[in-house]
Order: sequence, then C-alpha cells, then structure tokens
Amino acid sequence: MFRAETKHFWFVGTRGVILTLLEGALGGRLRGARLLDLGCGTGYTLSRLPDGVEAVGLDYSPTALRLAKRRAPGVRYVRGSAYALPFEAESFDAALALDILEHLDDDLLAAREIARVLRPGGAAVVAVPAHRWLWSQHDEALDHKRRYKLAELELVLEQAGLRVERSSYYNTLLFPLVVAKRVISKTFVPEVDEPESDLSVPPAPINRSLAAILSFERHLVPRVKLPIGVSCFAVVRKPA
Repeated sequence: MFRAETKHFWFVGTRGVILTLLEGALGGRLRGARLLDLGCGTGYTLSRLPDGVEAVGLDYSPTALRLAKRRAPGVRYVRGSAYALPFEAESFDAALALDILEHLDDDLLAAREIARVLRPGGAAVVAVPAHRWLWSQHDEALDHKRRYKLAELELVLEQAGLRVERSSYYNTLLFPLVVAKRVISKTFVPEVDEPESDLSVPPAPINRSLAAILSFERHLVPRVKLPIGVSCFAVVRKPA
C-alpha cells in the first residue's frame, strides 16, 4: 500500500473525491480545524490535507504508523483502537473514516466513538466499499467483514447519533469495468489459498486514464446522488 497509493488510480481518484467532500462540509473552518484520520494507514490522505489543518492520525498497526510518519511527518500519530479512541470527548472539529468500518466486527461502536470525539457541529466523512455481491479475493485479502448498501451505512451512522447531511455511491464511472473484472475472476480464476488484493498499479497510460475518470467524480458527488457505485460515502454532522 505504501508503494502503490501515491500512484494507483483508486487512491488518487478517491482521495480527490473525499477531500472535495471535506472542504464542502467544513468550508472556511477547515483551515485551523483539528481533524482525526481514523485508520490513517500509511498516511497518504494526511499528506494531501490543505495547509492549516491540525491533523491527528490514528491506526492500530505500528508498521502503518511508522510508514505514515515518513510520508506525512508534520502530523501527530497515535496508536489506538477504533473501539476506544484515546481522546477526550468533543476534541475534534472533523474526522475521516475511510475504508475502516468494513474491517470491524462492531462498526456501530466505532461510529459512536467518532460521534463522541466530534465537537457539536463537527463533521465527518465516512467511506466504505459497496454491495455484497461485489465480494472478491480483494475483500478476503484485506480482511473485510462486509460490504455495504448505502442505506446500511446511513443507518449505522444515524444510530451512532450523527446526522447524515449527504450520502451517495461513488466510483460509479468505473463501475462497469469493476463488475466485469469481478465476474471474470469468479468465473475463470480458480480459488487460491492466499487471496490477493487489487493494489498492483496498472501500466502508466491505463492508470492515468482511470485516475482521471475517477477524479472527475469530485465534480459530481457534491451535486448529484449517484445511484450505484463500487463504494459509498456519507457526510455526517454531530448535532449542535
């Protein structure tokens, strides 16, 4: 992941979408905001935040945190669990939880922790993979517990006490290609003992084209609720 995510079309494209949503949710308050990246991984999202954001990256993996410090050194990093965030209540203006909830046995508990550490009026962007029928070796390799319908994600966040302001599927323009790849893999590729993820970077011309297509969705998702996609997101706010 550390080697791939600065180039791989999926990371480049989706982070553009997510940062557009974050900027829309916080507006002028983003500069100077205290932000938690829950499950920060190897720090790619943190490295792309606008100047002036006081960012904190949390992950359970010491290896991920070590790599994140190399990529985004001007950030405070904390090792901890999504089930018991090591922060005081109402201590963040914003939070990101990107492709985290699907790894957790208790996604509702983690969502409640996000709500707990957000200040009243604070916002979070939550993203997860969509549609159980798209389950593949990639999900197995990354130890996913589930994929979500959009309504399922909304329900978890609302039960945690957060108000959903905007939600949609995304990674929609590439949806037909992903479906075709998954169908071909399930039909013609034999099962393996060690599932493999989809993190290999395609050849440069293909990778650039796919990144451009996916990045274009940052112009769509603030305005249009897309009906289907490989992933889904919700922008939520803690009631004031």
